[in-house]
Amino acid sequence: MIKAVVFDVDDTLYDQRAPFAAALKSLMPTVDADINQLFQAYRCQSTSVYAKVAAGHWSHEEMAVKRLNHALHQQGLAPVSTETAVDFERAYATGLQRIQLFPGLPTALDQLKDQFQLGIITNGKTQHQLDKVMQLQMHRWIDREAIITSEEVGLAKPDPQIFTLMNHRLNLRASEVAYVGDCYGMDVKGAKQAGWHAFWFNHRNLETPDGDWIPDQTVGDSLELQDLLLALTAVAECS
Repeated sequence: MIKAVVFDVDDTLYDQRAPFAAALKSLMPTVDADINQLFQAYRCQSTSVYAKVAAGHWSHEEMAVKRLNHALHQQGLAPVSTETAVDFERAYATGLQRIQLFPGLPTALDQLKDQFQLGIITNGKTQHQLDKVMQLQMHRWIDREAIITSEEVGLAKPDPQIFTLMNHRLNLRASEVAYVGDCYGMDVKGAKQAGWHAFWFNHRNLETPDGDWIPDQTVGDSLELQDLLLALTAVAECS
């Protein structure tokens, strides 16, 4: 039986593409590309470049250039200068200061809190991710002790050990925890490898990669996610 629900942050609790698209439009208004594909290419680079920065191999400027230009290259677009890439990162960061929870999530979280332990596992720099958590007012539902960032524990999704660490914090078995995330490779794979339930929030309508990891539930938009989470509470109330 599920006793805890743990969430990813980026593009799961809020729309990460919106500030990305706004920053891109403000600095490169003539870019002709599929924003969704450009955004996904950018996100795919985030984990690898973060590891390079954390290890001291790249500066933040190098990270900005490589991450944005990789995404542009994937779309057959010309690279940008270091100055433009850094300006983009700043504009994007400013946009992240105005993020809000996806519609339906506040209602679902209000109900979940009465029936389940709640938590967060997120890759990224601790303060950067905690700033997002505070902007989203997740402290209303989740205690700081139930938030794990990859930087603070030296582990990153999809490594199943970061999920196992949450088991210890919640004092629950793996089979008693469900993870909600938007990224198949990071969230679904990592959670299932750790023995968790996995709910795939596939609101970007991505194709399911070939693999052995099948999500327990897949939902396509935030209202479907709300319905899934409310259904969990209904089951818990009846048990």
